[in-house]
Amino acid sequence: MTESTETDPPRWNLIQFGLLCFYTMGFSGMTSIPYYIHRHTGLFLVAYYLLGILVCVPVCYVQLKLGALYKRGLLGIFSHLVPILKGVAVALLLMTYIRSLTHGLEMSYGLYFMFSSFKQPFPWSNPIKPNMSFPDPKTIYVLDTHEDHYFDKQFLQRSEYIGSFGPVVWYIMLCVLATWILIFLFVFKGTKGIGKILYVLTPLTVICLLTILGYAYSTVPNACSSLYQMFSGSTSKHESVTNKLEENNIFYTQLGDPKLWIDALDVHLFSLGLWAGILPTLGTHIHNKKVIINAAWGILLILYSLIPHLVFLAIAPYIDPSQNQRWFANAKGVKPGLSFIFVTIPLTFDKFSLSPFIASLIYLTYFLLGLHHLGLHTLMIWENLLPCVNKRVMMFFKRPDFLLALFCFISFILTLPYTSQCGIYLYMIIRFYMDRLLFALVIFSMVPFIIGYIRQETLRLPIERLSMSLWYGLASLVSACLLIYYFAVYVYQESVVSIEQRWAEYLGWLASISPIIFGVILGAAHAVWKETGSLKGRFLQALRTGQLPDDVMDDEYTSVQTGDTSMPQAKSPLPSEHHAHERPVMIPNEFVQPKSEVEVSIKPPEYGDVVRV
Repeated sequence: MTESTETDPPRWNLIQFGLLCFYTMGFSGMTSIPYYIHRHTGLFLVAYYLLGILVCVPVCYVQLKLGALYKRGLLGIFSHLVPILKGVAVALLLMTYIRSLTHGLEMSYGLYFMFSSFKQPFPWSNPIKPNMSFPDPKTIYVLDTHEDHYFDKQFLQRSEYIGSFGPVVWYIMLCVLATWILIFLFVFKGTKGIGKILYVLTPLTVICLLTILGYAYSTVPNACSSLYQMFSGSTSKHESVTNKLEENNIFYTQLGDPKLWIDALDVHLFSLGLWAGILPTLGTHIHNKKVIINAAWGILLILYSLIPHLVFLAIAPYIDPSQNQRWFANAKGVKPGLSFIFVTIPLTFDKFSLSPFIASLIYLTYFLLGLHHLGLHTLMIWENLLPCVNKRVMMFFKRPDFLLALFCFISFILTLPYTSQCGIYLYMIIRFYMDRLLFALVIFSMVPFIIGYIRQETLRLPIERLSMSLWYGLASLVSACLLIYYFAVYVYQESVVSIEQRWAEYLGWLASISPIIFGVILGAAHAVWKETGSLKGRFLQALRTGQLPDDVMDDEYTSVQTGDTSMPQAKSPLPSEHHAHERPVMIPNEFVQPKSEVEVSIKPPEYGDVVRV
């Protein structure tokens, strides 16, 4: 086991941090961003960058900064600052975990297609005519290409509706198992291991993207025309001319469409993981020097603003928007743009007889970007979960690696229902309902982050802390308002299943409400129960706000190096659950300075910590 203490976590240098920033493209880089650009035209990038400045800049800065200062993840920061709201952190982590399960399923699709691409002819080009019979009048069949039929009926083996349970599709199950095994191998060496893996994984991803880009514009017919159609939102040259005549009207209409801004926020939320807990975890693994933190923040935002263009330019020539009109493309709950990867791109390779190696390379790139994203989120969840594990459980498993393996295996088991013949419907319901109440958690989480940022005297001048806190609050409120509008207008009135299967929607509401109940409510109850005294006294203690721990005041944060004012020593530290078992140790008189009282508190070491005397 790596010898480390709670106050000295392993750290990444700025090169490793820059390589790690490719995680921002793992969730939506090859799917949602191309889809939204085609749907809203190139004006999507206007909303993308404006919301990036308004929302991403303050949220990334504050959360990275607090992670570096507290050297704790999301749960640790909330538990220290406002204990009664630590359940909000638990709810956010639960949402992130459920979302990670669906993302692992999407990655397994890419893993299967990567190997299937080597078959010649392509398996999706097999001239099997779709079955156009209509045994169920309530089901709409729109399968008029081999590629759509292959993905829907041969690969997924989709049942007619969610109630028609079928067996597990064995090759999807194996791909899901392989995905979680690779996630375990990516994470089990911890932060230092990931830092070394990135030196190989990220350059390999970039090489794949550049190879796909070069092949597209040198070999694929009408590559530039496809790129123009994606930016113009048209599906043919005639439609492009028509749209050009109404360009000014479209400009004002599109920018005034709330869906444009909601879709841009959707990309920011789940690509950067603004309220997923990933940013504080990144902060814990960088040095808490102000220059380093500011540089990491700048690198993250710069790469996040540039990498999507490289990914989009590489993937756009392989996408024919006119072929994205079928069931999988229009099914509610499916990630936007996922049909581009598994229906439209295979059609392009079949139509122009393109290289199977390049097809395999596209799906390899899709999987590698997802590995960046899901692997880092798994590390984040694991680092927040590990300190909560009972010591008896830790002693039973001996090593945290075994516990991590169990965690990944449980994740695989929880993903198995998605691999059945009706699993695509379950996937759609969970994705459609999962984030319905996210706006409430965004508002609740605003309080601990602002309190934690504004009260620390090591963070530059008071005016800077006040202005950045206000900016963070504005970003949180704007995001929450957009999410509320999206829920009320676009989500609440829609349904994934037909009227006869409305019972299945209870699963979606259960997935949506469970994090609130088990996280926020039970977390608050646990915070009150952990305190001492009367019920009123416990409640008031759970509402208290904590200060920055003294152990962060090392030689890295002197005023000479950073220009900060040093933090005064707390005269009477507030009681907390972390200090409940501390015992004062008397110091011999010869070591005590005159006219001063010294009290040293020693915290019992956690399991796995190394105590040096």
